[in-house]
Amino acid sequence: MKKDMKSAVVKFRGGFYRVTSHRGGKVNLGAVFGGRIYEKGIPEAEVTEASEEFYAHWSQSESYMCM
Repeated sequence: MKKDMKSAVVKFRGGFYRVTSHRGGKVNLGAVFGGRIYEKGIPEAEVTEASEEFYAHWSQSESYMCM
């Protein structure tokens, strides 16, 4: 993962999260929409950048269609 990945959408354990902090090879993961932090101190090797996959999935969701 690149050093400028703060606020990037990533995939971890089958879910999508936003990187809220990136320090020392570890990241904190929070909600894509909102400010809640769900996971802290995750090694960056365990997360995968998935912005395009998330937005493709999101654009097909009922929540997006109702906007």
